[in-house]
Amino acid sequence: MTSYTFDGGRIEVATSAQACQVTLTGEIHDATVRRMDQAMQQVAQARCQEKWLVLNVSNGLLGDAITLGSMARNRGYDTQVQAGSTCNTPCLLAFAAGRTRIMPASPAPARIAFSQVPPDQDFGRTVCETELSRAQQLTLTRYLRAMLPSNTATTVYQKIQAATCRNTDVYGPDQAVVIGLATGTR
Repeated sequence: MTSYTFDGGRIEVATSAQACQVTLTGEIHDATVRRMDQAMQQVAQARCQEKWLVLNVSNGLLGDAITLGSMARNRGYDTQVQAGSTCNTPCLLAFAAGRTRIMPASPAPARIAFSQVPPDQDFGRTVCETELSRAQQLTLTRYLRAMLPSNTATTVYQKIQAATCRNTDVYGPDQAVVIGLATGTR
């Protein structure tokens, strides 16, 4: 197993010919994306039959989460939320990129939280309500539609838009499957 550390987290890579797993723990920001590129290059050299990105993400920036998700999709990764963890909006954007998207139901269920868009250079402002500019709305909409079925992309976008600092919808594995965000449970 190889480990890559960065400010706010770490990436662990386990490779075998059958399946490779990249586990991201911590936050998603520009340093995460740089380290993830290194980890994914290592996986590409291993020539794995299956590639998994397991997410245990506490926070992050939306622009970097979109970049991370695009990297995962373009390189053919499946995604999973780590059992027992809660995957908020930046995490769920990376999760949405998986060809197969798994939400563990046991031993401790994973959860998806449609949380307020965290303010960063590209997304949101420091107010309680999610306020995206027209360009930000377009970027988020295009990304979700590229990653998810149309109805699911619309639902996820609406839930992200509705989130405030006081209102966060949290979904378990079964609910995530019903809306199409997850493709299965374990």
